[in-house]
Amino acid sequence: MRVLIVGAGIAGLSLARALELRGIIPDVAERQPTWNAGGTGLFLPGNASRAFTQLGLFPEIARVAMPIHYQRFLSRTGKELSAINTASFWDVCGPCLAMSRAEMHSILRNGLKQTSVAMFRSVSHIQSSSDSCDVTFADGTTNRYDLAVGADGVRSRVRDFAFPHVKPAYAGYICWRFLTENTVGADSWTAMIGKRQTLLAIPVSPSRVYVYADRSVSLDEARQYSDRTSLERHFTGFAGALVPLVKNLHPETEVHFSHIETVPSGTWRRDRIVLIGDAAHASSPSMAQGAGLACEDALLLAEVVSESSSIDEALSVFVQRCEARVAWVQKQCLARDRMRTLPAFVSSQILRYLGKSLYEKSYLPLLAPI
Repeated sequence: MRVLIVGAGIAGLSLARALELRGIIPDVAERQPTWNAGGTGLFLPGNASRAFTQLGLFPEIARVAMPIHYQRFLSRTGKELSAINTASFWDVCGPCLAMSRAEMHSILRNGLKQTSVAMFRSVSHIQSSSDSCDVTFADGTTNRYDLAVGADGVRSRVRDFAFPHVKPAYAGYICWRFLTENTVGADSWTAMIGKRQTLLAIPVSPSRVYVYADRSVSLDEARQYSDRTSLERHFTGFAGALVPLVKNLHPETEVHFSHIETVPSGTWRRDRIVLIGDAAHASSPSMAQGAGLACEDALLLAEVVSESSSIDEALSVFVQRCEARVAWVQKQCLARDRMRTLPAFVSSQILRYLGKSLYEKSYLPLLAPI
């Protein structure tokens, strides 16, 4: 079976590894000229840990990742609203972990034993039929594949070929992400919640912390912000706890700014083209399911195409088994994102009295394997 994977991010590399484990060596094309995972972090809930365990990569991940035993929600003044014992809740799946994105990419790349990744190789056209995909690359070369997989993220070129009408949608807020020294002694996933603003810190090593800050603004307003925006100025209403992470931000810190965008699920497969990860169903980060769903997609797709006698049947099974899980995650993300627009005193009371039950309800379906 000839398989092309377009994109060498978490979804693409996870799929390449999963296929290798089943005796299928894919071609992988990455449009970027060099490896650059960016100076940001990852939070892996228990279902993500389970998925990477199934890929056979958990020992390598556990050696560099930080275990996260609690998720704490604080008011914008630093008062604790709720604390979720994540270690207990996710016990049947695996631990919650945090690590740098660069370390995850390195582990995934090193996990490929036979597959090579063609860097700076982009796809200029895909012609899909009921039994194959004819792929034209930017350098003019062509190849025929039994299956072409779009694992190329929220701005997927493969999705443009298969579903030109499906475009990413602005989720209503912008964010800044960076890694910095853990000067505040953060020892758990800790989020400060303000009106239309969130400041989150997660330790990714004994000395470093991943910081995520967001702000709800209209799309027109969003254009005035960038990676050079003064975060201290925009979080003046916050006090205590995590504030020094943005107040004393070193000028050389690599800050990544972006608009949060989503992709509606349900448009994953056309003939012999299939999408996985953010290309198929990008969601807001409020459920922290990007990496977990990407790896689950990869494992499931590798399973069905290697065990079925028909690729068409395999792809139908893949989509059917993914639908409900992804729809649930996107529904929970939407509910959480709506809560950010509530007055601060209302969201604080919800988190104080219902935080634990809402957390358990939103993640409960993910305790079961896909």
